[in-house]
Amino acid sequence: MRQAEAFQAACITNGLWTGAVVLAGTGERVLFRQAWGWMDTEKRAPMPAEAVFDLSSVTKAVGTATALAVCIERGWVEPEAAFTNYLPAYAGVLKGPLSIRDLARHLSGFDNSKPYAVAGEVAQRIMRFSPVRPAGARYEYSCGNFILLGLVVEHAAKKDLASFCREHLFEPLGMRHTEWGPLRDPDPRKVVRQGIAGTLGVASDQPARHAGRPLGNAGLFSTADDLAAFCRMMLGGGAYNGKRVLAKETVRLLGTRPDDRSPVAWGWRVDAAFNPPSLSRATLSHTGWAGHSIWIDPASQTYVIVLTNRIGAHERANMMRTELAELVLRGLGVGSGPQL
Repeated sequence: MRQAEAFQAACITNGLWTGAVVLAGTGERVLFRQAWGWMDTEKRAPMPAEAVFDLSSVTKAVGTATALAVCIERGWVEPEAAFTNYLPAYAGVLKGPLSIRDLARHLSGFDNSKPYAVAGEVAQRIMRFSPVRPAGARYEYSCGNFILLGLVVEHAAKKDLASFCREHLFEPLGMRHTEWGPLRDPDPRKVVRQGIAGTLGVASDQPARHAGRPLGNAGLFSTADDLAAFCRMMLGGGAYNGKRVLAKETVRLLGTRPDDRSPVAWGWRVDAAFNPPSLSRATLSHTGWAGHSIWIDPASQTYVIVLTNRIGAHERANMMRTELAELVLRGLGVGSGPQL
């Protein structure tokens, strides 16, 4: 793994992030687990492998999309139904029919402006947020989609999003360090101070920071090991450590694109353009603005998690995390790349 180590060191030197945790494995075991660099820009503490990160938009995939799929599995939500069936108080101006699936695939017509990001009023203002085009016209990533879907989960489950995810996902998977912020008494020895976030244990995402409650677009904190448990469950077709967490049909829903209008299947991207070359076209992936990437490949039965404390340019850091993941995969002999 010398090339992977040298590559990430260059990313630190070049100001993309101050530290990183990378974990790769299969459904049965961890193949690689390494922390590099520092927890903050002052280099006061080395990055530990068990570091707790602000996941930012990885929340959409691991938390909200999965929680919504559980609601569908239980018959509480119909994917093709109008989202307003579950949020009757919505008062925005729609430009035509808009389904739950449209929101989950970022085909809703909402743009990624955030006029609802007002302290203490996010959940109220999102209910007046209007799309700029008819649903299905084209793909546009929008945090608003997943804020609304988080509220749909709460309506269907009759409990808040954090409690639902804890009960049905995080506790069954043993994800003890996964929860929505703001964190209570965050441990500065474990919780990463995001170089772009400000306050320790508070979400870097502006709507999530201002909401005063769990939102579906961002705000989840977790560790590489907790996320590995989630990945292993997905590779196991919904089962983990002898427990069934999701039905096999639910896992298929999360990873199946019904058409090519969007790179997103159900919260998760399923598009080779976003993958390290050693992973298959069936790979599920997501990124987080604070500096994170996760890939789950059912074909090779492999997952890779790259968590960083990003301080550099967002798109450049995305590309470098993908390159780092590829170097790790090739070092492990996954896919067709040569071993390093």
